[in-house]
Amino acid sequence: MEPQTQEYSYQPCIVVKVSPKLSEEALKWLIERIQENKIDNGCQLDVEESDIDGSKILFISASKYRLLHGAEAIGLKKEYKDGSIREFCFTDRYNFTNQEDDDFLLESEKHQIIKVELDSLRALDEKYVPGHQSIKLYPGKSIFRRLASNELITDFFPLHDRPALHKLRWAWYKTIDLNLRQPLDRVRAYFGDTIGIYFAFLNFYTIALVPLVMLGLMHWGLGLRTDIGGKVDDNWVLSVIHVLWSAAFLEMWKRKSTEYSYKWGTLGTKVWEEPRTGFRGPLGLNEVTQRQEPVYPSWKRNLRILLISCPVVVLCVTLAVCLMFYYFSWEIYLTEMYRGETDLLSSLMKNAPSITYSVLILLGNSLYRKLAEFLTDQENHRLESDFQKNLITKILVFDFANNFLALFYIAFIYDDMPMLRQTLRNLFLVHMIVSQALESLLPYWTFRYRSSLYRATLKSNRVNTASSATDTVEKAELTMHEQTCLELQRDTYWGTFDDYLELWLQFGYVVLFSCVYPPAAIFALINNVIEMKSDAFKMCNVYRRPFVYQTNGIGTWKVAFEALSYLAVVSNLALIFHTSRFIEGIYKVFPDASTINIILAFVAVEVQKRGVIRALYSFFIPSQHILLGVRWLISYAVPVVPHWVKVETQRMKYFSLQALKRQ
Repeated sequence: MEPQTQEYSYQPCIVVKVSPKLSEEALKWLIERIQENKIDNGCQLDVEESDIDGSKILFISASKYRLLHGAEAIGLKKEYKDGSIREFCFTDRYNFTNQEDDDFLLESEKHQIIKVELDSLRALDEKYVPGHQSIKLYPGKSIFRRLASNELITDFFPLHDRPALHKLRWAWYKTIDLNLRQPLDRVRAYFGDTIGIYFAFLNFYTIALVPLVMLGLMHWGLGLRTDIGGKVDDNWVLSVIHVLWSAAFLEMWKRKSTEYSYKWGTLGTKVWEEPRTGFRGPLGLNEVTQRQEPVYPSWKRNLRILLISCPVVVLCVTLAVCLMFYYFSWEIYLTEMYRGETDLLSSLMKNAPSITYSVLILLGNSLYRKLAEFLTDQENHRLESDFQKNLITKILVFDFANNFLALFYIAFIYDDMPMLRQTLRNLFLVHMIVSQALESLLPYWTFRYRSSLYRATLKSNRVNTASSATDTVEKAELTMHEQTCLELQRDTYWGTFDDYLELWLQFGYVVLFSCVYPPAAIFALINNVIEMKSDAFKMCNVYRRPFVYQTNGIGTWKVAFEALSYLAVVSNLALIFHTSRFIEGIYKVFPDASTINIILAFVAVEVQKRGVIRALYSFFIPSQHILLGVRWLISYAVPVVPHWVKVETQRMKYFSLQALKRQ
């Protein structure tokens, strides 16, 4: 089929690229099922067929009233006439604010409705896909999931709205805002809740770093530290500030997250999860839905976790520890070789082991990520949420050991604070630089290379002179066919997992060793300012538009950040009391004590709390418990749900109950 030549008026749609292996009979059957009425177990959606490079392309959209019915089906919340946020009801639609406007439903919500409808398209009495007897079907099986798992559907993504995306670019990353604010409502309206809440967290975290950096600069400016690196003894005040800041930041974020969830209509939303595409097992009956679907006993999954996943994770952590000891031997060797030399080459050689180790850590994290995904997939979790929780747990365990274990070893076993400061600095800086390059620059140039030939062809077809062809593709209106061809060159955005992981590691570098290297907060602020712009750039220019999923917070990552916050209390106090001033008191009582003896004594104090050692740590233990108590007090004192949100939700429940009584 020849591509369209006229410009088109954008309508939210989902692009489905069908493999040439799909038979004409199966394609006709699929389109008919999508177009059938809901009462006939169809989707009642509009389908437009096209052809690109020998593959069939389906553009799937929906009418306004079909979208409104879908909004009610998935429980979208919209603003009611009294200003409250309520679940949309089609029969009561005239009482919702601006329900007659075309933008009553956000673009992201329209895409979400269409995708949910396509995912809910299920087989009736078909035994197999027409024309493909090897691809079995059974009543209740998701047709799209079956076709995708057998690679008969090769691409599936929402189409960008170029005019809206162009406006979002200017408001998002092309405009400089000294207050570091982002157009979060517009980001959420275009990309959905998951992307919106990630950028809300990144924005909140970046702004929260500003007062921490200002306090650090004031602390340094008042002469409370001898230099920018500072001695551990001199930085105890700033260390306490970091610990309390981390607690206040996380608790204030919980409160802010609740505000976003209420305003965006996701507070208290519980979405019924369908089985994962990769979930497999013998066919059985779901006790809740009474539909046929694969079943898999939990004892088999738990056995696989205990006997396969856990040993493999332990083995990987052990290999990371071996790499750490190899790094130490190399670091000690070169430090001794160039001791006392201050020229540039000597400095480079002294830093070479820690820089190389930093790069190997990033490489190890990347390779382990693939292994963790494989292990989690083999565990055969039924729900996507369970899959993500287990995957996050595996990756955080390894990444913590791979990134922070060496720092703890240098601090408390090897007992070399200058080496700890140097290793921490190099790890942090290499992590920032390499992450920025891999996340934004590499995907961008890959996309530019893949799309360069098509762009050149498109420009030559649209204009005759090279001088006027410079910005044709970027600024001109494209047909749906042309835009789809360009977006097929883009990479798929697989979610916010890597983005949250990067921020989690950065948060650990900032708070776990703040008394050793306070400038980490300054570098984190600089990195996050760049990150906000680079992440916005890649979302608009590098990746395809992602599908929308409802979310009311950052999920499991909240627990991960809180764990680092509590660990920072113990880590910083242990570093402060693990200094020459404090150790001298121990040596007066135990002249032959080694560093390991001191650490074992520290553990003995926490476990037993008796004897002479307890007296030596009489300052450390109350300090630790006081800070942990203050940390807990902050979490207790800051309410998670703001008062106005609590009043609005209770008012909504009251009116809903009254309406139910009247009905």
